[in-house]
Amino acid sequence: MKSNWFIILGVVGILGIVISVFVFKSSASKDSITIEGCTPYNVNIGKTDQENSVKISWKSKEDCSGYLLYGKEMRGLDMVGVDLKNEVQSKEHEIVLNSLVSSKMYYFTIISNGISYGKEGLPLQFSITSL
Repeated sequence: MKSNWFIILGVVGILGIVISVFVFKSSASKDSITIEGCTPYNVNIGKTDQENSVKISWKSKEDCSGYLLYGKEMRGLDMVGVDLKNEVQSKEHEIVLNSLVSSKMYYFTIISNGISYGKEGLPLQFSITSL
């Protein structure tokens, strides 16, 4: 009779472990995003104290070089924004874009360690009036 209890407890214990591993694995697999290396995260776009200026900032897990390509057309990113505040290689990046037209839409991509980042392969966008 005692050996039956050990078998039942063992089966229940193994079943509990299998269920908890399955629940943990399924809840963390689809919705969690792992940020590594020079992938930009916490991208912020905001107005500055100066009229017609915007500050774009982001972070990276490692020290990386970073700059922006931006323009008034999605396929015409012909201007460059450079981080003048931080070092060439940094985990925090901040770029101020000046002399923008407040009613115009602007498009940009972040270049981090030579790799272009946007949203699903397309540039990000903003206008001063939408901020």
